[in-house]
Amino acid sequence: MRPDTAWASTEGQLDLSSAGNGLAVLLEASERAVEELGVTYPSAQVRALLIIDRAGSMNLTRLADALRVKAPAASKLCDRMEAAGLLTRDRAAASRREIVLVPTESGRQLAQSVRDSRRSALRTVLQALSPDGQEALVQGLSELGAQTR
Repeated sequence: MRPDTAWASTEGQLDLSSAGNGLAVLLEASERAVEELGVTYPSAQVRALLIIDRAGSMNLTRLADALRVKAPAASKLCDRMEAAGLLTRDRAAASRREIVLVPTESGRQLAQSVRDSRRSALRTVLQALSPDGQEALVQGLSELGAQTR
């Protein structure tokens, strides 16, 4: 198998090169959408905020795992986010020893603005596709999103 192909379950091989180009279009649209919001926070903080906000709250270990970084790096990132007013560290209700990361109201608003802007960018990208292409992309992205929960 060539590095730019992968086996598809029903139709032979998939063209990963073309799919990669399509992914680049989606990523660029998403990045532009966030830039147009005028977000002044580093992308690592926005990414962490989106992960925490989607979960509602989480401990540092889970965040570090989700970000694929070591706990000390995640802790430093959270220090900066806390100083910026994006999250707080609270004691967990179930275990007084566990600290949970919780988005502040401004953190939740920022996360929602980013999601709304990205959704709008996706809507624009979808308009360039045929109805079958739109359906296939939405189906594939939905399946991918379901795997991360």
